[in-house]
Amino acid sequence: MGATFVALATLAPASAEAQSWLSDRSRTEGPGFRVGDFELHPGIGVEIGYDSNLYYTADDDPRMDARQDSGILRATAHLMVATRGPERRAEGEAGGGEENQGTQSQPAVTFRGGVSGSFYTFFNDIDRSNMELDASLALGILPGRAFSVNISDEFGRSIRPFTENSDARASFGRIRNNAGIQANFATSGDVLKIGVGYNFMLDFFEDERFQYGSNFRHLITLNETFRFLPETAILHDTTVTILDYFGTSPLTPTRVSDGVLLRTRAGLNGAFTTNFSVLAMAGYAAGFFNSVGAYDQEYESVIAQIEARWQIEQNTRLTFGYVRDFQPSFLGNFYRLDRGFANFQVLIGGSFLLGVEIGGGYYEFGAIVQPDGMTAVGSSVDRGDVRLDAEIFAEYRFTDWLGVNATLQYNGSFTDFQYRIDSDTGPVPNPAGFNKFQAWFGVRVFY
Repeated sequence: MGATFVALATLAPASAEAQSWLSDRSRTEGPGFRVGDFELHPGIGVEIGYDSNLYYTADDDPRMDARQDSGILRATAHLMVATRGPERRAEGEAGGGEENQGTQSQPAVTFRGGVSGSFYTFFNDIDRSNMELDASLALGILPGRAFSVNISDEFGRSIRPFTENSDARASFGRIRNNAGIQANFATSGDVLKIGVGYNFMLDFFEDERFQYGSNFRHLITLNETFRFLPETAILHDTTVTILDYFGTSPLTPTRVSDGVLLRTRAGLNGAFTTNFSVLAMAGYAAGFFNSVGAYDQEYESVIAQIEARWQIEQNTRLTFGYVRDFQPSFLGNFYRLDRGFANFQVLIGGSFLLGVEIGGGYYEFGAIVQPDGMTAVGSSVDRGDVRLDAEIFAEYRFTDWLGVNATLQYNGSFTDFQYRIDSDTGPVPNPAGFNKFQAWFGVRVFY
């Protein structure tokens, strides 16, 4: 399952926070149980792990004992629920038998949802042991028709540390929710499809030290797809984001501003062969943020996305690409990123799954100042990071419901920027200049 949140303000890669298999439906769901018109997919996993830099301590921290590593025990349970998939409908499970295979129409309503909980025990910081939670639902009304509606909600509570441990008792509890509705219009044969949507997003920090970063976001989206060949389509999407910081804290270290973000793109998604396809998008983005005094922060630039997908063999896939984008940030109001990535996945013998993902990019922030709009938070008002991330995931399935898995992750940030925050302010949920390794080994049962 794994909730996905659009335009996260923190830069910690998702792979550093959650299990890889939990965010991938194909890895999470086994054969499943049928209950009426629903499929149930329960599962439980237990993993032992190691984190080399639990609190993202800067590499140049003068304190020799500042960096803290830890062994971690993680136990995760999940339950996924969905209306019966097309495979089971094709099997005639509705009572029609073989003579009705492939003849059943699309249902009027489809549903998919689930909940998962992960309990963490940190061996070198037992008092920080806590519970994460994810829940999601997706409701489709009249799917496959000329007019349809999608309703969704994704909730998550994370507790993993996301910045330097300036206060040993600081809570890293963070709640995020994304509720959305989209109306879809389609012509016969889906030659032209149009979607109009709205999302209401919440990002809330439980600890007073970070509450200045709590915010609401309103997303208004418009997207169109025009398919002029069987496997090729012209795409367009436009998104307007209204950002509203509502939290307050006497420990606020940096200026955060309400604003409006505009993003519009157009491009092509097409298959050159049965095994190779490309998505290419380009457009314009702008950000307009509320000013204070002489602090007038705005942004505009070109944005782009290129992604190539190569199905080397039936069970072997390579994806690689590049993205140029900008996102809201707790530092400088926004950051611009130029990032490349590659993902390789292979399934051997139907039992052994191997996945490798690597990425790297340059992240450039807006002017970083304290709430007065003038005083620098760090060694300069400018900041640029080179960020690298990598993950190797391997799983062997003894049966279609039992498997053992291992994960190795790396995240690194290389920057000349250094924080200069006095004792009267709190920490910033965005670390600078760190290296972090994680390793996990576990067993899980999923059905």
